[in-house]
Amino acid sequence: MKAGGKILLVDDDPDFLEMHKAVLRNHGYEVLTAMSGREGLERVRAEMPDLIILDLMMEKHDAGFSFSKTLKTDPLFKRIPILMVTSVAEATGYRFSLEEDGYWMKTDDFLDKPVLPAVLLDRVGRLLEKKDENP
Repeated sequence: MKAGGKILLVDDDPDFLEMHKAVLRNHGYEVLTAMSGREGLERVRAEMPDLIILDLMMEKHDAGFSFSKTLKTDPLFKRIPILMVTSVAEATGYRFSLEEDGYWMKTDDFLDKPVLPAVLLDRVGRLLEKKDENP
């Protein structure tokens, strides 16, 4: 998998942002960050990233779902892949899955926190390759 492209990290945890920003940059990605859904939407509109890594629980418990629904219903942004990464399972015991919840989650992939760098890079690479195959 080749690296490259512009990735937007949207998460209210500065440690998560810094750690994953470093991992992605070290593998050839340009990385933008936002610490809220509102700020993330502003960055998407201004920067048009190739992929978004999105937290679920930010300023509201469902901020990530609202964010992804807004993008996936907008013809200009609906093709941007969204990888949702969250600690909801750790906080609530509830686990999401694309197979059972994907129809309403409006994301392209899902990972539970904490995320190993190799797993994150693999998922990012797959989503970008899939996007390139279906322009």
